[in-house]
Amino acid sequence: MRPVELTRPAPGPGQTGRPRQGDLAVGAALPGAATTVAPTTTAKRSRADQPGRPLAPAPRRGGRAAPGRRLAPAPRRGGRAAPGPQGGWEPWRDWAAIAVLTHGLLLFAALTQPSPPVLLALAVPLGVILSTGTLTVLHDAGHRRLSHRRGWLNVLAVQTAVPVGLWVGHWTLKHRVHHRATAVYPVDDATHASALIRLHPAVPRRAIHRYQHLYAWPLYGLAWLGELQSQLTYLWTGRIDGTRTPGRGRRAASFAAEKTMCVAVLAPYAVLLGLGRLTLLLLAAMTIAGVLAAVVLVVGHINIGLVPSTQVPAGREWAAHLVRTTASFSTGSRAVRWLTGGMTHHLAHHLRPAAPRHQLPMIHVRTATALANEAAEPLRDFPTLRAAVRGHGARLRELGRSDRPSPIGALAMRSDRLAVHRDPRDG
Repeated sequence: MRPVELTRPAPGPGQTGRPRQGDLAVGAALPGAATTVAPTTTAKRSRADQPGRPLAPAPRRGGRAAPGRRLAPAPRRGGRAAPGPQGGWEPWRDWAAIAVLTHGLLLFAALTQPSPPVLLALAVPLGVILSTGTLTVLHDAGHRRLSHRRGWLNVLAVQTAVPVGLWVGHWTLKHRVHHRATAVYPVDDATHASALIRLHPAVPRRAIHRYQHLYAWPLYGLAWLGELQSQLTYLWTGRIDGTRTPGRGRRAASFAAEKTMCVAVLAPYAVLLGLGRLTLLLLAAMTIAGVLAAVVLVVGHINIGLVPSTQVPAGREWAAHLVRTTASFSTGSRAVRWLTGGMTHHLAHHLRPAAPRHQLPMIHVRTATALANEAAEPLRDFPTLRAAVRGHGARLRELGRSDRPSPIGALAMRSDRLAVHRDPRDG
């Protein structure tokens, strides 16, 4: 498959440039009136920031870069990056809490030397913590929220809080493409993660997919195995659709450095607990974490009422595309928001990727709702995580048996599992 090249879209009517992910401003709203959204503008634009200009290829360092074009970073206002971590110290606070819980459980297992049944029981809380760490610390590292200038701090945070073999350098590149081409097949890697599960209408349908709504759930537990396969493929080929990648030498150095750091973190526990018992504990915990993390992520983009695409959005279509392809859930629960790394407000995160988690509810209420009204699209908002999971199961069933999208209007009228926010002017 030929790599996809992403270009900066041309502006829509009346725009001076494409709305950027961090540049949406909410206009003042009068009581009873719909809120409007306008893109903000910056004082100066570089040549690479001009509307319609293709993204410049990344420099080739340490070898040949893979074909395609890289994603452009958000513009630095005033020409300089803001000091300190993005979003204040919230990322480091959450990293500290997750690291303490992770190592507390590992240390408890190492000191108590539990029997295999007790060891497997410990894998349950450890799996929950690793899931939260993946959704929080790895996600923050992918957006360079722990440190914008010192990338090694993002790597250090992940390998100490979630020491399960994640490769931050690889995951970050995939995640950037996901934000630029959300639910776009085949650019977004999440649309074709496994041949056994059909996650997008453009994926060829097989006979086995008819039963995917039944067998997909345990397969989500093997997400760590799929991630490892993805890492090795990228290490060898250097290919990620939609972006330029570093040469093989730099990839190998990054891979070796991160794996060495992870092994160094786990080595004391292997000595105290034994390599075999530690492996058993981690594999069981990673399987549990895989199910939890995968479910939290897929319900936000593969669900009833969502309309995925095969075209990268351009101009004003970008915001409308996000509304059509992203769902939120449990937006009123602070506990669920923390456990899921803010993925309860999934659409708000896509609109403002660098926003702190405590700001996501406000962005959801103001910006996301205003954009949905402006685009004349319903806002997909499930009242609970359980409702979102049930909706995901229904969508898996549909994708396994048909190529047609869910009728959002009829579905909303006959089910209370999906809360649809519409323009107040519609009555």
